[in-house]
Amino acid sequence: NWPTFALRRDGADTVRRIERGPLGGRGAVVLGAATAQLALSLPLAVLLAACFDAPAYARRHREASGPAAPILDRTGASLTFSLAPAMRTEGIWLRPRASLPTGPGATALRLTSDGAPLTTAPIAFDESLELIQVAIAPRQLERFTLTQTAGSVPLLFGDGSVVAVGPADLPRWANASLLALLGAAASAGVLALAALLGRGAGWPTVASAIVALQFVLWIGGVGPIDDALLAVLRGRWLL
Repeated sequence: NWPTFALRRDGADTVRRIERGPLGGRGAVVLGAATAQLALSLPLAVLLAACFDAPAYARRHREASGPAAPILDRTGASLTFSLAPAMRTEGIWLRPRASLPTGPGATALRLTSDGAPLTTAPIAFDESLELIQVAIAPRQLERFTLTQTAGSVPLLFGDGSVVAVGPADLPRWANASLLALLGAAASAGVLALAALLGRGAGWPTVASAIVALQFVLWIGGVGPIDDALLAVLRGRWLL
C-alpha cells in the first residue's frame, strides 16, 4: 500500500495515475481516517456527555433579529424582534450592554407579543451584560417587543443579546453524536489540507502541519469544536 501522504515512495506514481483530482488518491485516505475517528468518537461522546451530566434533553436556541439601532434609552421606547420562521418558545434570554446611567433607577422592561404580555415577572437591568432568563408559557412565537417602562440605564441589544429558547425535547445522545460528527469533519478538513501540502512537500512537513492544525483546533480552541463542546454540556442543540 502507498504510505499515507508520502512522496517519492514505491507505488506513489501508480496511485497518481489511477486516482485523478487535486488530492491524487489521498481522498480515500482522508475519508478512511475521518470514518475511523467517527466510529471511535461517537460512542465516547455519548458516554462522556452522560458522565459529565449534560442535560438529558437539549433545547433549541435561536438568535432573534432586531432593528438597525437596537437601543432603549428612554421610557416608552420599544424594540421589536423577529424569529421568522415562527419557533416554539418557552423562554427569552436577554443580555444587553448597558451604558452609563443618566439618572437613578434600573431600566425596567415589558415583554409583549401582539400587544399581549408574555410574562408578569419583573425584567430590570442595571449592569452591562447581565443575563436575565425570562420564562414564558410555551407557544409558537414569531415576533415580540421589548418596551422600556422605567429607569435611566441605556441598553444596547446587539448581536446575540436576545435569544429565544425552545422546549427541552431533543435527546442528549443525538446532540453528542453531532459533536462527534463535527470533530470528524474538522479532522477531515485538516487532513485534506495536509494532502494538498503533500503534493509538494515531504512527510515530515506534512506530519508537522497535521499536528499543528489539530493542536490549534482541539487544544487552542480555534474553530467550532470548543463552542460545540460547551453547547452539548449546557444542553444547547447544535443545529
